[in-house]
Amino acid sequence: MGRLLHIFIRALVAILLAAGAQHAVAVEKEIRIGVLSFRPLEQTRQQWQATADYLNANVAGAYRFSVEPVFFPDLDKAIDQGRFQFVLTNPEHYVTMRTAHGLTAIATLMPLAEGHPVDSFGGVIVARADRKDIKGLEDVRGKVVAAVGEQSFGAYLVQRWALYERGVQIGEVKKVHFTGLPQDQIVTEVLNGQADIGFVRTGLLENMAREGKIRLGELKVLNSRVSPDFPQLISTELYPEWPFTAMPEVPERLVKNVTLALLNIAPDDAAARSGNYYGFTPPGNYAAVEAVMLRLKLNPDRAEQFDLRDVVRKYNMPLLGGALLLLIGVLSALVYLARTNRSLQMSYRERQRLDDELQRTNASLEEKVISRTHDLQQSEARFRQMFEHHASPMLLVEPLSGDIVNANRAAARFYGYSIAQMKTMNIAQVSTSPPDEEAEERLQAQNRERNYFVFPHRLANGELRTVEVHASPVEVEGRRLLFSIIHDVTERKQLEEQMHDLAFYDPLTKLPNRRLLLDRLGKALLACGRTHRHGALMFLDLDHFKKLNDLHGHDIGDKLLVEVAKRILGCIREQDSAARFGGDEFVVMLEGLSEDQREAVNQAETVAEKIRAALAQPYLLKQDNEAIVHHCSSSVGVSVFRRHDETVEQLLKWTDMAMYRAKDSGRNTIRFFDPDMQTAIENRAALEADLHAALEQRQFRLYYQLQVNVAGKPQGAEALLRWQHPQQGLILPAQFIPLAEETGLIVPIGAWVLDTACTQIKRWMDRPVFRDLVLAVNVSAKQFRQQDFVEQVKRAVEQHGINATSLKLELTESLVLDNIEDTITKMLALKDVGVSFSLDDFGTGYSSLSYLKRLPLDQIKIDQSFVRNITTDKADMVMVMTMVDLGMNFEVDVIAEGVETETQFNLLHRYGCTSFQGNLFGRPMPIEQFERQLSEKQRP
Repeated sequence: MGRLLHIFIRALVAILLAAGAQHAVAVEKEIRIGVLSFRPLEQTRQQWQATADYLNANVAGAYRFSVEPVFFPDLDKAIDQGRFQFVLTNPEHYVTMRTAHGLTAIATLMPLAEGHPVDSFGGVIVARADRKDIKGLEDVRGKVVAAVGEQSFGAYLVQRWALYERGVQIGEVKKVHFTGLPQDQIVTEVLNGQADIGFVRTGLLENMAREGKIRLGELKVLNSRVSPDFPQLISTELYPEWPFTAMPEVPERLVKNVTLALLNIAPDDAAARSGNYYGFTPPGNYAAVEAVMLRLKLNPDRAEQFDLRDVVRKYNMPLLGGALLLLIGVLSALVYLARTNRSLQMSYRERQRLDDELQRTNASLEEKVISRTHDLQQSEARFRQMFEHHASPMLLVEPLSGDIVNANRAAARFYGYSIAQMKTMNIAQVSTSPPDEEAEERLQAQNRERNYFVFPHRLANGELRTVEVHASPVEVEGRRLLFSIIHDVTERKQLEEQMHDLAFYDPLTKLPNRRLLLDRLGKALLACGRTHRHGALMFLDLDHFKKLNDLHGHDIGDKLLVEVAKRILGCIREQDSAARFGGDEFVVMLEGLSEDQREAVNQAETVAEKIRAALAQPYLLKQDNEAIVHHCSSSVGVSVFRRHDETVEQLLKWTDMAMYRAKDSGRNTIRFFDPDMQTAIENRAALEADLHAALEQRQFRLYYQLQVNVAGKPQGAEALLRWQHPQQGLILPAQFIPLAEETGLIVPIGAWVLDTACTQIKRWMDRPVFRDLVLAVNVSAKQFRQQDFVEQVKRAVEQHGINATSLKLELTESLVLDNIEDTITKMLALKDVGVSFSLDDFGTGYSSLSYLKRLPLDQIKIDQSFVRNITTDKADMVMVMTMVDLGMNFEVDVIAEGVETETQFNLLHRYGCTSFQGNLFGRPMPIEQFERQLSEKQRP
């Protein structure tokens, strides 16, 4: 046995020595650089091959450098196999590999950002510029986020850390959608409305803008930060760029020579031009990267393939017992002796040659340092000469504090201070912010699109001048300062604004003109393709306007047009547009209407009617000392659009035709281009008139549907509204309740329902079969939000002399969530007198434990959409079980509606549901039929 072990050890030692010798030869001949690739491998190879060629020419020794691009996670496997001597990878991967394999960063990549060299990067958090509901990082909660992938440091992890610092966990977002590469997809999804928020790496937005793929004004950056040394849009802290790293087995001398070569790459070298970078800097501090990873708990231990050396190096712990440890020790000693033997065999001449080469390298480095120091001194002297005598105002500013370190003579003349005074001032004393936050955001967005800043600056005499500031970092006498060149552009800006107004605005009414409106309409059509929302275009023509001009002159006519413009603006939202097309013709464009066409038509009709009514009010027009009262009406044509393939010309033609239909219909009216839309509007108007009549003529009816317990015993009923139309017959609530809500008629209708229900409870009080029933009444949001709603309910209970415990009010989830504090206050006030509450349609809205535990509920109602498929749909089954458990845990009754079969009932009963409502126990029916049915059930 001992002899066999001895043979095995000798064989294993021989294999290891041979592998070590082969490795030594490989190191001497070929040095492989592994590069993490996010593009096609050949493209990455072409980008970095010039850097390998540079190292071949500038690193002493018989080495041949080659580049091998590798995708993630193949790079991990290659490193595990010892395939590379050097690795260029991203910071997150480097931190992981440093822990696992002992990599050492020897230099940090310094790419060009907007033409400026940078050695750091960060992340950007973006949303569409028109999303007013998204202003800061807190608004990311509940939104859909698009990101490239979980392992991306600059396009995912740093954004998560920025959110975490603000108290927002990634779990609080609605969904994170990982798009994969390229990152352009993320921006496209945000602009198309597929995602609310996008996470991208710094520089991506600027690149896409340069390529014409986006306009920066379409997006807004959340948590925007300004760094004097970093010229790109950023939302996060900055972190060191990609590290160039060395494996631990690489000889120290080779590592030093490669480091020296990398640091000496000049911006105009072929390596830098091909690699699209400026050069390399000494290695950055990657502790910040590791801290982010650790704090986010995104660097867990990973299961990996280890060889014997990895076990010893990484863990140094007994794994296979004493015998294996002894074997490892023997093998390690033999390997060490073999390497020592080879080292001792190195000739004296070879060692002498290496020493001479090292001395020459050090001497060369010293010469370069002296030369660069001399060049720097000369450069600073030239800079001071230029700074002091240049005709343009110039400032040197401390980046962090904003203190003015120096000012030239031209700056002193421009600002009206002496140079000595300016050296005691801060830049904030001359730079003036815009008057409001919106203007500030707009200005910052404009500045980020340029390579310079435009700000109002205040002079010593108080005068404000608009200046253009071109700023860049410089190093003067060992200090890093911000060098700013000031250009006064006040007159130029004023002229530009005047030219813009003449080109795009009507000089009389100050409304946009035809040219600007058509441009906005074209953009609105494109937006429809992204948002799937409707828009509307309106043509308004003033009826008999020519008569006013002929009778009182054009001055009075102009005053009327100005007043018309004001009234139109008062009827539309800020996001909508109004324009004067010429003469007495105005155009209004509405954006962001509903995705549902019928609802969008109703919204457009509401705005059109508001404008028509406003323009029909009398006008008081003054001419000299005379006051003229003028009555004017308008004809309005409307087109509703959503398809992005519709053209501007088509919409103009259709809307113009609709406007002439309005004139032909007797003027002072509204007409839609689409006959179906017009018919829908007319039907809606007729229905609204019928609703008013229904209230006056008592056409509404209450139907009742039985509610039972597990034993099938009646315990209550729900009062359901019906409309007995004289011509159309029985109309269900879905056909008229939305219109009643929109017109406000739901408030008096709801009051009638409450009064009728209390009347019925009073009638049941003396009838044993019905006296214990609890009658549920649905309450609308508008009704509940009435200031005197609590008093209305109390008054109804008192007037009818009923026991309040017989009345139950059903509220929807959307109702209770809207101003939840007011909801809770009203509920508690009514519970004090005995009224109970049920949460209707539970599970279909924004069901949340956070509000469920606060609401003083007596019951939750499982919506029939879950009950309907409970026997066939596992998801609905799980939802119902969950809702029943919630009810039990919160100690509230659970009632299921829409129960139609015995199978549904048995399942609900098995899950723990205690109350039931549905056609299985009785359909909604008039009071006479309901009472007859219930009386029959109570008979022995």
